Amino acid sequence: MVETLSSGGRWNVALARTDLIEKAGLNENDLTWEVTHLKYKGRRMRISHIYGQHLVISMEGKEDDDFKKIIDSFTKVVEYFPFCRYDLDFGAEGIPAFPTYEWDRVNSNSRFSELEVKANVSSLRRV
Repeated sequence: MVETLSSGGRWNVALARTDLIEKAGLNENDLTWEVTHLKYKGRRMRISHIYGQHLVISMEGKEDDDFKKIIDSFTKVVEYFPFCRYDLDFGAEGIPAFPTYEWDRVNSNSRFSELEVKANVSSLRRV
């Protein structure tokens, strides 16, 4: 299983939703999408993706069983495992940091070093 890309080589939110349903087995009623983001059971997710190289998933709310299910589902679709977890602060007043996971096939050690010095990253750890 690998993610379904558009003709332009992008994995847009509609295609990501379809892959999470068809390839990872999530319930389609639990996944909704808007132009810029997916929601799982009403919780917003942010996705950053470079095919075969890098994936970042941030999801609002606490890290619970639903969050774990999302991380496991994305792992099934991209076919490689996340290497780290952290809280990402988007800098908007009143919006708490989102729990975030990153997958990196190219150079996770270098990426981890980059994250260690970012001001908007906290609670960074390898998984």
